[in-house]
Amino acid sequence: MNIRPRVLRALTLAALLLVAAALNAQDLPRSQGFVNDFAGVIPSSDEATMRGIAEEVQQKTGAEIAVVTVDTFAPFGSIEQFGIALAEEWGVGGAADDSGVMLIVAIQERDLRIEVGFGLEGAIPDGRAGALLDDFVVPDLRNNDYGAGLTNGVAALAEIIADEYEVTLTGAGPEPVRRGEESFDVGNLIYFIFVIIFFGGRWFFWPLLFAGRRRGFFGGGFGSSGGRSSFGGSRGGGGFGGFGGGSFGGGGASRGF
Repeated sequence: MNIRPRVLRALTLAALLLVAAALNAQDLPRSQGFVNDFAGVIPSSDEATMRGIAEEVQQKTGAEIAVVTVDTFAPFGSIEQFGIALAEEWGVGGAADDSGVMLIVAIQERDLRIEVGFGLEGAIPDGRAGALLDDFVVPDLRNNDYGAGLTNGVAALAEIIADEYEVTLTGAGPEPVRRGEESFDVGNLIYFIFVIIFFGGRWFFWPLLFAGRRRGFFGGGFGSSGGRSSFGGSRGGGGFGGFGGGSFGGGGASRGF
């Protein structure tokens, strides 16, 4: 059997895939820092606040938070495809533990995503990432208040990371404010009723000792211009030295707003 045609087809397909990957890499904007406002929708004061939070998180934990706004995620087919390609290209998070997270907004499509690195998937599983978007980011974005929504989201992410690494953030970042509608957690209610009935009232407070390790949705807490790409303009990020080389596997969540 003549295998040459099959080998030729395989080589042709491999070459096409390499060309497609190279084209996608050309379509990705270059990192400008922790906050990359390529769409030009974030007020400078909010950008400075987010940058300060991200810098303290990086200094105290090694984890890295990146914020990205773009006019559109095209030519990618979805914000998920764009998010994983961009996160991998930039290498957000430390190479040793892949502790990166990226918060992405596509203005034209009105899509939002949290892309989570391998090392933070335990602290920010897909369900928690979606809840964070619903409760802390989406309400402001629906009102086109991108600065407030993204700052709130970064503060929420920072507290999760601080709790995971058991550090306290003492910068001037705001406390995250839950703006979404809270759902009634029937599962927790049934659990506490079960404990009271079967173990007696004195055991009711025992789970709370462990709950104190992760205070509700968060732990930790705070104390008291570049070039232009195919995704739109940016204001730059000063003397940013680059991300740490983290890897991503598609973990996270997306929302429309």
